[in-house]
Amino acid sequence: MNKLLEIKEKIFSQINEFDSFIKNYNQVTHTYQIPTMAYMNWGINLAQKGKLEEAIEKFQTASLMVNTNPGVYLNLGIALLQKKDYEGAIKNFRQAVKLDKYNSKAYTMWASALGEIGDIKGAIDIYKTAEKYDPRDADIYMNWGITLAKSNDTAQAKDKFKKSMSLNPINPIVPFLWGLILFEEGNYIEAINRFNHSFLYSEDKYDSLYYLSLCYLRESNYTLAQRYAIDAISRDKSRIEAYMVMADCYIHTAQQDKCLEIFKTAEENADTDDSFYANWGQTLQQYGFLDEAREKLHKALNLNPTSEVVLFNLGMNFLLCKEYTQAEEFFNNVLEKNSEHTLALYNMATLKYNKDDYRTALELYKKTFDSDKRNHKVYINIANCFYKIKDYDNARKYYKKCIEYCPDFIQGYINYANLLLEIGDKQEAQRKARTAYFVDKKSPYANFAYGVVLLKSEMYKEALDKFNVTIELDSTYALAYLGKIEALYCMNMYDKAFEILTDVISYSESVPEYLTLMYKICDDVLQNKDISKNILEISLQYCNKFLELYNNDKVNDIKQNLIIRLESEA
Repeated sequence: MNKLLEIKEKIFSQINEFDSFIKNYNQVTHTYQIPTMAYMNWGINLAQKGKLEEAIEKFQTASLMVNTNPGVYLNLGIALLQKKDYEGAIKNFRQAVKLDKYNSKAYTMWASALGEIGDIKGAIDIYKTAEKYDPRDADIYMNWGITLAKSNDTAQAKDKFKKSMSLNPINPIVPFLWGLILFEEGNYIEAINRFNHSFLYSEDKYDSLYYLSLCYLRESNYTLAQRYAIDAISRDKSRIEAYMVMADCYIHTAQQDKCLEIFKTAEENADTDDSFYANWGQTLQQYGFLDEAREKLHKALNLNPTSEVVLFNLGMNFLLCKEYTQAEEFFNNVLEKNSEHTLALYNMATLKYNKDDYRTALELYKKTFDSDKRNHKVYINIANCFYKIKDYDNARKYYKKCIEYCPDFIQGYINYANLLLEIGDKQEAQRKARTAYFVDKKSPYANFAYGVVLLKSEMYKEALDKFNVTIELDSTYALAYLGKIEALYCMNMYDKAFEILTDVISYSESVPEYLTLMYKICDDVLQNKDISKNILEISLQYCNKFLELYNNDKVNDIKQNLIIRLESEA
């Protein structure tokens, strides 16, 4: 064999001279063993370079020249196995063991092929035969473990990998495969041990480093996750996976700029695909950059027009932009491919709800129960739909379910409280709003929502207190100012209400809401025959202030009516 290796180059250059002999292979005697080996070695060389079709041709040629060499059939079987021609591979492995019944390698590959076609019992029987002939061959247990893992018998697979490692502890493949099983099981600490073992002995260390970074990411150890991801990238900048680990780390550590920058770096250096642009688009969408997100998602769609992930996220993009027609089109595309796509159903329901199609939304929300019957968000949305169509009994039932499955869900209590106000049960509404407040007393929303329920219950002073607390917790909470103004107005404290209106309207984005409240206050002032002249003058004063900021016809009409009222009382 060593002599053959020395003259391999010469044999390859002369190989075409043997073609005439191949045509009449029956006349070829065993003296042509060397050309047979040359074809087999040539095939091995081609297979190692990934040229399977050419390798198979050389192995087949070798089998025609001399049909007593088990190595030819073994290598031909391996090449066919790589081509996923399992029946052809099995045929050749059987021929190999027919020529050499002690050939444990052929038995191992035969068993592996049986495993690929789902004949697990047959595969295990053949593995046992291979084990009988060579119980010290670590590759038998490695392949046996792979077959078991693919059949989801992970416990037995780990046992075989353990046996293989005990026989050959420096094979990096086995601990890596074992680590993959542990990773899928969520046992990240043990997986880290296996991937570290694989790293020590592997020549191409990228995969071990990548999975180490992924394990640490799942363990929320973002420092180590980044460290291993950076190491992986330094060894192979063209692979995209480690960049994505970096992006996830930056997302979890609230480093938005670095997160977006790593996507740009990845695009410049790595081999990108539709999933990369989908991930980039999702991240941009999460940060609120909807136009840029749409651009990346469309790029992903051009690369893979059938991707459910991309179609769904484009639907979300249009939904967030309130472009409901386009959003519906994308969600429908997703549901045509997968009618049970829970998130598409859920967001299509949200779309219908936003378009005031509450009955369709209701049916779509109900369909999402198939995936999770304890999802409190589905219950509250179904309750909201029933509330909108004035089916208060069912609304009440689903709000209760929402609270049952998530006792800390503030919105559930608040929506339920609003329903109770609608049906006139003010005391129970206050109790529900109070419970929401006690869930998180430091929540601006909990304080504000409690204040709204108190305001609707005509408990104006208590409502005012809650709105003040809300503003203390979050001075930018625009709705809390509206609530405070309304509470003051309801308490006939017009001058203070107007004062706050003037302060906030100059910088608030909620100008229409403030103007609406101003109309309400001024109309009350105008309609109240017992109102003092002083309040009329204050109202006029603030109308003028508003008109300095905004030229509004309705405010001007109010101003003129106030002037007439004051002149009539002069």
